[in-house]
Amino acid sequence: MSSKSPWQAAAKILSVGREEVRPGLLVISVAGEIDALSVRLLQRAAWHDLAAVTVVDLSRVTFLGAAGLRTLSRTALRAHALRRRLCLVTPPHPVSVVLLTFWNDDRVFLYPTLAEALRANPG
Repeated sequence: MSSKSPWQAAAKILSVGREEVRPGLLVISVAGEIDALSVRLLQRAAWHDLAAVTVVDLSRVTFLGAAGLRTLSRTALRAHALRRRLCLVTPPHPVSVVLLTFWNDDRVFLYPTLAEALRANPG
């Protein structure tokens, strides 16, 4: 029997970090697989205070499941309700196919790189 918590198991496949790169501009960096187990790490990072502009960097995501899409959608709804701007850095192909096929919230801004997202959103 394993003594690992669900958080420890999730941390083996997904890394999530938060950094306020300048006042009013938060970057949530995500790397690895976003599935039903690991999505809790993304939920925790996205549930804390959102900045005036929050960029979720998905460029190092290797798998994006339905749970991840739901979490991103809920984060988008929350950002909109709080009058915050949410930006997503799209993951690499073929992961981006999932996001771009099912994403339909035009209030969220999509960027191919973190550098472009930061340039377009000075904070």
